[in-house]
Amino acid sequence: MKKYEGLFIFPPELTGEGHKDPAAEVLKWIEKYQGKVIQKTDLGKKPLGHMIRKYKDGRMFLFEYEMDPSRTQDFRKELELQENLLRYMVSIPAKKPALAPLPAAPVAPVATPKA
Repeated sequence: MKKYEGLFIFPPELTGEGHKDPAAEVLKWIEKYQGKVIQKTDLGKKPLGHMIRKYKDGRMFLFEYEMDPSRTQDFRKELELQENLLRYMVSIPAKKPALAPLPAAPVAPVATPKA
């Protein structure tokens, strides 16, 4: 299993009987391809850089998940077929470099006044 990070953009207001919770939809799509969600973040409603399908704003979700690399192509095909998903981006998260410990600062001798 490989770790992935996905940003999913939905229309700002999904209302009515036919619409489900967008986060639950993404969770369902990931689990359909035997993926495991590690973390979900609702980024809320944000302005888009340009209009997408006549929307100026979008509701964004960030998911960190694990999935077998052989299933990612089918997962992306599934995402392309979703009508209520404006855009998505799936990437492999960058490994955070381990920071080396800082050397101890030299201790300056304390000057004592001479009497």
